[in-house]
Amino acid sequence: MTSTGSPQLEAFLHTVKGDQVLLDQFHQAACLDDIAAMGKTMGFQFTGVDILVHQASATLKLPSDALEALAAGVELEGHLWKMSIQWT
Repeated sequence: MTSTGSPQLEAFLHTVKGDQVLLDQFHQAACLDDIAAMGKTMGFQFTGVDILVHQASATLKLPSDALEALAAGVELEGHLWKMSIQWT
């Protein structure tokens, strides 16, 4: 896993990836702050902003073909993505 500055977040994501129940809860979260709250109940300390920075950093490191797949809505193997774009 690539370090993005939040060991607590990375430890949380590693834990979630290894537990289907937690993974389901992760994907059902309405927003990044809800995921941070989920982590807090498990003893991890990070914010929704930490998740956003982590995702942005990981996205920038992807090769072009993976970026195209992600833009098309494909879930990439080994990655946890939680974001939606809101147009107002």
